[in-house]
Amino acid sequence: MNIICLGAAEALQALAPEGPDENVQLCAEVEELAFDESQRESVFVVMHRDERVISRIVRILRQDPRTGLQPLYTVEQFGKPLDLLTDGVVSSLEEARLEGERILLRLDELDEAVFRAEASDYLRILALLYSRPDRQLAPHRVWLDEHAYAYTLLEALLGSAHLVAVRLANLCELGHLQRRGLIDRTSHCPVCSSLQLNLVDHCPHCGSTDIEEGSDVQCLHCGYTAQESAFVSPQDEGLVCVKCHKRLRQIKTDYDLVQGIFSCRTCSNAFVQPAPQAHCLRCGKHFSVDRLLIRRIYSYELTASGITVLKKGASLDEVDGSDAGNLVTPHFFTNMVNWLLDFCGRHSNENFTLIGIRLDCRNRNGSELSQAEMELMDTFVYRISEHIRNIDMLARFRRDLLWLLLPRTGKPHYQVVMNRLDALEKTHRGLGDETLTVRTVLFHAPDDIVPGESSPLLLARLEGRFGEDEDHGAGN
Repeated sequence: MNIICLGAAEALQALAPEGPDENVQLCAEVEELAFDESQRESVFVVMHRDERVISRIVRILRQDPRTGLQPLYTVEQFGKPLDLLTDGVVSSLEEARLEGERILLRLDELDEAVFRAEASDYLRILALLYSRPDRQLAPHRVWLDEHAYAYTLLEALLGSAHLVAVRLANLCELGHLQRRGLIDRTSHCPVCSSLQLNLVDHCPHCGSTDIEEGSDVQCLHCGYTAQESAFVSPQDEGLVCVKCHKRLRQIKTDYDLVQGIFSCRTCSNAFVQPAPQAHCLRCGKHFSVDRLLIRRIYSYELTASGITVLKKGASLDEVDGSDAGNLVTPHFFTNMVNWLLDFCGRHSNENFTLIGIRLDCRNRNGSELSQAEMELMDTFVYRISEHIRNIDMLARFRRDLLWLLLPRTGKPHYQVVMNRLDALEKTHRGLGDETLTVRTVLFHAPDDIVPGESSPLLLARLEGRFGEDEDHGAGN
């Protein structure tokens, strides 16, 4: 077992006052570290005065498959979310050795495939749970996050909240994880997925928000009910029923007050139940509360099936037909399009639509995508999958290239989906200045079918039209 300390030399002296140890390695910078399979026997201790530096080091270690599952400690607490990315706090190297040994022993039981650079996301999630059996996979509440909850450690491992949601759902479908308990149900805007919703009562007759709650008077002699002003006698005799003309002197004997009556100042109608609507504070849209997107947040635990797959090192990516819901693998998508092309050739009345979607960050300027920009793209894909029908299929061929298949959908019905994509683009923003440009290409079967063209050739031809659009734009 090796202990790798990342930080200043003086911090190491405080942790190991007994002197140098050949099994202890000091790295001043994380870049000095060798990222290879030899780190399987390593325990990491991060020591630095600057919390931002520690956060950067921890995230680098967690995201790389060759170090992401290793025991990782700090020498002091920093609070959430940083503490959620580590295995705890140690006060000495001996404590780090004892605590880390338990995790390393369980990691030693796993197949080598778990620790390779190309390791499957699924195997890494299962390995994390197996190596830390006392650690429940529960989300951390983050009120600024679009999803309201974050699986912080898994997001550091996989690099994307979207990937975490997809992988967890798929592992449950395969039976390798099971939901331990429902943590929460969150309501989101159906247009932009925002959690920032203002619930406002409206008049059910005219839709006005200028309503007020009051009480009506009910005559206990004849049962007539109206606002109190209708019972006030013009002769200054107190309350008099306008229907039976009885004087209403004693409450509970002559009359009663009926609570929970609303009145609209705009149309003057009275009603018992207002019509609630959700006002999205992000995109400004209004809609009835029954149109809200509902997401269920769960905690998870490993199953016996998951342990078996984990120890065999099986590649779940290869046996997976689909990621979750409408999001399918490129291989599955290509085969489905091939089948539909053949089907349309035999049945002339059959139709379907393909929509190619190219994503581009406006602030990219030719440089590599930042973490925030990648997260912006991943979240956009997640939101598209929520806004399409159950029979529609979405495949992600590259981070910036998506294909959407709409079976039994031709002109002009596909326009509904195009309008949703346009609305998503206008409202989708990152936490910083990141924004997306969304470009699309269309294919309608059977009108646009080229005889003898296979699915790969079709997709390649359509993708080439993105380049034609760019050339045309440059020419202008």
